Amino acid sequence: MDHNQTVFKGTPQVFSWNWTYLTWGQLIAIILTTTFVFRVYMPSWDGVTAPLVGYGSWAEPALSVRMRFAKGALQMINNGYEKYKNSMYKVLRNDRDILVLSNKYAEELRNLPSERLNSIKALVRNFGGRYGGIELLVESDIGTRAIQTKVTPNLAKLTDDMRDELEYALTHDLPVMEDWTSIPLLPVMVKIIARMSNRAFVGFPVCRNEKWLDAAAGFSHHVTMVQMTLRAFPPFFRPFLDFFLPSSWKYRACIRQGKKILAPEIRQRRFRETTDPNYEKPQDLLQAMMDLSTPGQKDSDPEDLAYRQLVMSLAAVHTTGSALAQVIFDLAARPEYFDILREEVNQIVAEDGEGWGKQSLNKMRKMDSFFRESQRFNPPSLLSFHRIVDDPEGIKLHDGIHLPHRAHICLPSYAISKDPNVIENADEFDGLRYYHLRKNPKETMKHQHAMTDKNHMHFGYGKYSCPGRFFASNEMKMILATILLRYEARYPEGASRPANMNIDEFMFVFPETPLLMKRMG
Repeated sequence: MDHNQTVFKGTPQVFSWNWTYLTWGQLIAIILTTTFVFRVYMPSWDGVTAPLVGYGSWAEPALSVRMRFAKGALQMINNGYEKYKNSMYKVLRNDRDILVLSNKYAEELRNLPSERLNSIKALVRNFGGRYGGIELLVESDIGTRAIQTKVTPNLAKLTDDMRDELEYALTHDLPVMEDWTSIPLLPVMVKIIARMSNRAFVGFPVCRNEKWLDAAAGFSHHVTMVQMTLRAFPPFFRPFLDFFLPSSWKYRACIRQGKKILAPEIRQRRFRETTDPNYEKPQDLLQAMMDLSTPGQKDSDPEDLAYRQLVMSLAAVHTTGSALAQVIFDLAARPEYFDILREEVNQIVAEDGEGWGKQSLNKMRKMDSFFRESQRFNPPSLLSFHRIVDDPEGIKLHDGIHLPHRAHICLPSYAISKDPNVIENADEFDGLRYYHLRKNPKETMKHQHAMTDKNHMHFGYGKYSCPGRFFASNEMKMILATILLRYEARYPEGASRPANMNIDEFMFVFPETPLLMKRMG
């Protein structure tokens, strides 16, 4: 018997003619081809039986549906919601299949512990797993805890510093604009938000270090580019893409640059804390994370803390900057609201003075309502409440449906907030919608921009909602109030509100969309 016959000894005789002369290379080719065919024609099996949406016909390959999701996610998700809003359905993304649940399950899922339903693992998976640049979040939640326990409770103390940084940003990042001047609104808003956020995150003078700001902005940009690229390919391509993608190299270069700048600052703070009895700790996110870190553990390492600051900046800056740009685009499309919001701000300034604090920002109820309505029409994502089922036994819902271990679930937040059965006149933009709802004494503390409920989940929902949403909302109010007092804005002649674009479930406005602005009076 020859070598090949020995290797495949035990093969049934009826098949011996077919296998005897196969090489290992041919076998591998057969396995890869079979895997590819299954990938092309079959959805992945995650243990859940749910309707699949997005198919053009019964014969359409799954790969075709996955590829169409990149541009057709809005239609697919909305169609699924219309058909299955009281149960669940499955959408096929290139990186994985996800379960979209009815919001009738929101209450029973919202406060489950992370050991059973994990939001951080879902976030990391959405960014590409170990290749996405934010995988260290799985190791420790120190950043989230620092925001929840140190930053949000101290927003009033941070307001003065942030207002000072806003003045610096307006001087350096906006032209004089004595006459109508075209500006790329989104990049300018992102730059202003970056300066203000970093004043609260890393403190003065690091927040004025342009190399730090470049590292933080570059990290955010390149991590996002990696995320979008990885989404276009099946997961088994990721090691190769990670090796060849320029954005993968560049975000790692930003990490090295960020560590080089911030790690010495951390060491200097610790040295002064132990040697200077008169040393006063800074009131910023970096110090909060240092205080919460465990000596001897990885999360106390200066370079690890520096890396985490870059990740926190990713979460805070671009999302908030985009939201503020969307608000201003909506205002310019409905100029009557400029006068309404400007009148509100002027009244508060007359009462409290121009150096308004957190309480003054809380009085801006019309502005708050406009923010929430703008977010309803222009959320950063069509889906929210992303979770990975981490319970090995899975999760059983109240109606008997079983969510298996490792299933990726989410809720169709955009479709819910545009449902006329949920929101009255849902297709009508009413900037004062929530202002009027809050006039009801029983509703006065509800319907706020930074608050979540099962019909408005663009900041998430439940225990693990976006921890920085109150910080972001205050930041946006400070900037818009200042713009309203000092500037006018409109679209160029013949232009109108730019349409949003979608890639996968993400929604955004074209980055270079211009707006005309000039100083008032």
